[in-house]
Parts: sequence; structure tokens; C-alpha cells
Amino acid sequence: MKKFNKLKIIQLIIFIIVAIIGIVIVFTDAELYQMIGFDPHIRILCIVLWIVLGLSFIFMFLDYRLDSQLRRENEELNYAFYTDPNTGIANRNSCDAYINQFQNGLLPDGMAAFTIVVSNLKELNDELGYEEGDKIISELAGMLQGILPKDAFLGRNGGDRFLIILKKCSKTDKEEFIGKIDGAIAQRNRKVSDEEKIEHRIGAALQVERHAMTMHTLVAVSDRKAHGEN
Repeated sequence: MKKFNKLKIIQLIIFIIVAIIGIVIVFTDAELYQMIGFDPHIRILCIVLWIVLGLSFIFMFLDYRLDSQLRRENEELNYAFYTDPNTGIANRNSCDAYINQFQNGLLPDGMAAFTIVVSNLKELNDELGYEEGDKIISELAGMLQGILPKDAFLGRNGGDRFLIILKKCSKTDKEEFIGKIDGAIAQRNRKVSDEEKIEHRIGAALQVERHAMTMHTLVAVSDRKAHGEN
């Protein structure tokens, strides 16, 4: 789409340059100018050509505008379909799309899935209201983004849970990463009232620990572990 957009811009620029060159030639070539002025047939032909050029420019410009508008609308729809409106991170659809990238092959070495469940989200919504509950979820998303490696994937994989995929994660890395999540939430909880505290569970599944050979299974294992299942 970007290449197509650039091509349209180049076409418009070339068209404008050629049109300007044509105008300059007509008004700087005295003989040609007089010929157009005195010969009605040539004058009519020139008028028709300029009308065609003008209409061509208008149609090219409108085509460019329409393409730009459609591209913006497509981007907006794509954002709405794949982005969680509350947190601004990937939503359930994005999580599914990311997982499906790996459905045709075995997992690369070092892949790991982490499921973080806000176990008291219902209580937060009941006591504080859904608006405050959404704010807390959004705050947690920001905290998770702050401790993620650059190549990690983060998504809201349901109302009360987040999914994190790390591409390179050893057993030691797993414990350190879980410690970072626990520490960030604990630090946040010390600054708020008891009613606003986040209670959470974390499930982790590592490819190096042979928890799974496919991404679907890896994520499923992390989800089960987050719910206390072995």
C-alpha cells in the first residue's frame, strides 16, 4: 500500500512538471504562440489538449485522495480489529493471529509463553465500578510494557488476562521475568488502597522445558498453570 501511494505521488509530480514545461514552451516560443493565436484549428486543438490534461490531473488527484482515504479507513478498521480499546495493546484477535503464525511448524528454541491473570478483577469491578476496573487493567498493561524485552509480544488475551511471548527465554530468564512482574505489581500495590490492589497469578511455559512443541500448546499450558493446573 505504501509503495502504491508513493507511485501516485510520483505520477502527480511528473504530471505537474510536464504541464508546467508545456505552458513555459507555449509562452516563451513566440512563433508557436503566434501560430496558436492566429490559426483557429491549432487553437481549438490546443484547447482540447489542455482540457484533457486538466481533466486528467483532476482525475489523478481525486484517485489519489480516494486511495488515501481508503487507506486511512483500512488502517482504522485494522487498528480497531486488532487493538484492545482500553489498553491500546494487542487484543484477543491479535493474540490469535500471532499464535497462528507458528501453526505450520515446530517452535524455535527458547520460546516462552506467560499468562498473567488478574484474579480479583470481578471484585475490583464490583467495588470500584467498571470504569475504575478498566483503568487498573490499563495501568497494568503499561507496567507490563515497561518491563518487556524489545522483541516480546504482549496482548490482552481475554478480559482478565494478558499473554506475553518471549522469543529467547531460559529457565533462569523465566524466574527473573516473573520476579519483575511480581515486583512491579507489588510496588504499585503499596501505593494504593486495599480496595485497589491487584491480585494476580502467573503461568509460564517454556519450550526448553519441553512443555510444548507448538505455540498453541505452549500458550494453553501457560494458561492452565496460571489457573493452578499442572
